[in-house]
Amino acid sequence: MKSAAAAPAPPSPRRPPSAGAPPSAPAGRPAPALVRLPIVLIAALLACLLLPRVRDNTNLFAAFAGAAAGLLAWQVVLWLRARRSGRALAVEYLPPVRQHYIQACVQLCLYAYWGYWWVQPDGGRPIYAQAPLVLAQIAFLYAFDALFAWSRGRVWRLASGPLPIVLSTNLFIWFRDDWFVWQFAMITVGLLGKEFVRWQKEGRRTHVFNPSGFGLAVAATVLIATGSVDLTWAKPLATTIDNPPQIFLFLFGLGLVVQHFFAVTLMTFAAAATMVAINLGYTQATGVYLFGSTNLPAAAFLGLHLLMTDPSTSPRSNLGRAVFGAGYGLGYVLVFQLLGAIGAPELFAKLYPVPILNLCVQRLDGLARRGLTGRLNARWEQALPPRTLNALHMALWAALFFALWGTGYVGGRDHPGDSIAFWKQAVAAGKPEAARKLVMVAGSQAVARQSPDALNELGILTIGGEIEHADARTELKSAANWWAQAAERGSLEACENLVATYLFLGAYRSDQELAAANQAVQRAAQQGRARSCFLLGFAHEVGKGLPPDAGRALAFYRRAGDGDVPAQKGIARLALRPGGASIDLARAVPALERAATAGDGESAWLLAHLHAAGRGLPRDEAQAAAWRQRAVALGWPPAQAAPTGDLPPFAVPERRLLAPPWATAFPL
Repeated sequence: MKSAAAAPAPPSPRRPPSAGAPPSAPAGRPAPALVRLPIVLIAALLACLLLPRVRDNTNLFAAFAGAAAGLLAWQVVLWLRARRSGRALAVEYLPPVRQHYIQACVQLCLYAYWGYWWVQPDGGRPIYAQAPLVLAQIAFLYAFDALFAWSRGRVWRLASGPLPIVLSTNLFIWFRDDWFVWQFAMITVGLLGKEFVRWQKEGRRTHVFNPSGFGLAVAATVLIATGSVDLTWAKPLATTIDNPPQIFLFLFGLGLVVQHFFAVTLMTFAAAATMVAINLGYTQATGVYLFGSTNLPAAAFLGLHLLMTDPSTSPRSNLGRAVFGAGYGLGYVLVFQLLGAIGAPELFAKLYPVPILNLCVQRLDGLARRGLTGRLNARWEQALPPRTLNALHMALWAALFFALWGTGYVGGRDHPGDSIAFWKQAVAAGKPEAARKLVMVAGSQAVARQSPDALNELGILTIGGEIEHADARTELKSAANWWAQAAERGSLEACENLVATYLFLGAYRSDQELAAANQAVQRAAQQGRARSCFLLGFAHEVGKGLPPDAGRALAFYRRAGDGDVPAQKGIARLALRPGGASIDLARAVPALERAATAGDGESAWLLAHLHAAGRGLPRDEAQAAAWRQRAVALGWPPAQAAPTGDLPPFAVPERRLLAPPWATAFPL
């Protein structure tokens, strides 16, 4: 008797994959002809040695030669091992993953647009100039990927994965040519993080971290720990992203492409909304701006579009994505504040939340599958077909963005915080974190716009210890460097500060630089500029840089005007010198009295001596004693060092004590 065949079970309905679902591991096809591709890529690296930029820089040449030589030696070892074992090196070709080539196209569009508008004073376009080095990194990483796979006894699966690692990494950090070997190391760390840090997710073994985000976070940590940020282009990259016109609108448009294909809209939407809400609350509470010169930094806007939105390392559920995005917005603010508090560059704030949130992905999706939150997420996801629901999310994000953009909240060019004067006033008013934001804004304007006034201000902030806490000699050297850059770009204030550094501190970098600054000061003095007149008067008074000549010193001091307190103090000093009895102090005394009343110890000390000597004021011992006590109370060193009793004879203090405030284009 024949047994009845079991009736086939009806096929179970297949649920269409949600938009942006992670692709299953694709099947590759053998490609034995491509086994020679790594050696071709190594040859391409060696060919880069012929580029003038590489050939003319010893360290860059060594980085390329070393990378190529290392890969070549590795390849030879693998060939020899394969010959001994009889096991051939194998390659499988995988078609490009949509996620990778769409992201690459978006990133290349950004490079093209940003690169066109980022122009240096010499006319160079750094992003375009960097293109050969970016291509070299792609060749390096593909070759490394092949050799690494063969070293582990695997088939090399030639895929599109290394491409977005390189392109995304180079949006945020480039090492300068002298240190370019670390660029190869950084992208390698990103690839190794993808290889070794893995977990079981949705039934398959996959990587935990966004590879470029992981490599960037590791590099940022090393740079901060070693104080080596200036070995990279990280600062210019973070500031010049704001240069292109309508950059927010451009990034928004690029983001729509990624959001349409991979349903990551909720992440960007939630991140932006969170950052806007926190900034509004901060501004309402303090009267100043959380991010300094803007309501939402363009670099952060780039991060929430093209860094954190990797579909492979982000949640799959709507609720998970919304919480992930809000976590990025909150994380950015917290890291921004933390980096500022420890004196590290805030520009890395956009990098650190990504790997931290990558670690939370499974917990966030778990939250969206259980209990009340799970039921809410299920109703949310089932309300409409996935593509329709994503289109609705995109529409909501577009509504928020255009509300922000249309009102000038983002993308506006006249933000009150984008002003050094604003933050100097905030510092004077004791506003929270105003000193840190002043350094940020001055640094941004100096780097992104090459503003001579901002460069000069950085010199003032440096010598005041606001930027780096170092010994006085180091601070002076760093300040002089900023002033030299500002002077080259036409800042008269910087020229005056260079001359003042020479006159009062006896320091200068080169004869040529000092001569150029002196010429600028002399031209300005001829036109009646007060600070320049004062400096020439002081040079004649002390005979440094110019012949000693009390008459010419007095003439320059008078030309500076009654409102220039340092010049009026110079007149008083000349009057107290032997032979100075005939000098008219009628205009100098009121200026000294106002300055002493406002807290200037030197003016009080001079008034004490003028009363004691009867020069320009009635001889009055009581008044002399009162002004002397005022000078002591205000901390004027010669007054504090003088013995009690009778007022000692007047002596000109050492020059550093007579230095005026540094010249600035933003006086309070």
